Amino acid sequence: MADNRSTPGGGSEFDFENFPRNSCFHERREVPEQARPARKERRRRIDPTTFEKQYTPEELEFMNAMQQFKMRSGKTFPSFGDVLNVARSLGYEKLGTTPEESGPLEPPERS
Repeated sequence: MADNRSTPGGGSEFDFENFPRNSCFHERREVPEQARPARKERRRRIDPTTFEKQYTPEELEFMNAMQQFKMRSGKTFPSFGDVLNVARSLGYEKLGTTPEESGPLEPPERS
């Protein structure tokens, strides 16, 4: 398809007289180049909410393992079971048999 500003052949000219006098028309095909928003380059694998965070070695190891899993499996959004399997493959295991024995889940302290 050619990128030009004319209507393809075979069509008739638009007749403004067929509409009431108080009709408002806006020509969308005549957009100046500077009015179009600039295309932004997407950042890859950077979470904007944690961009400036300093990760611990354990966090980096887990993040890299998850990225490798996603690349190998083709899954963009792994299931909880997938995440658990990745954690187990890194050597993590559940210590207690009940939540009381393993302790409550608390968010890590923020610095």
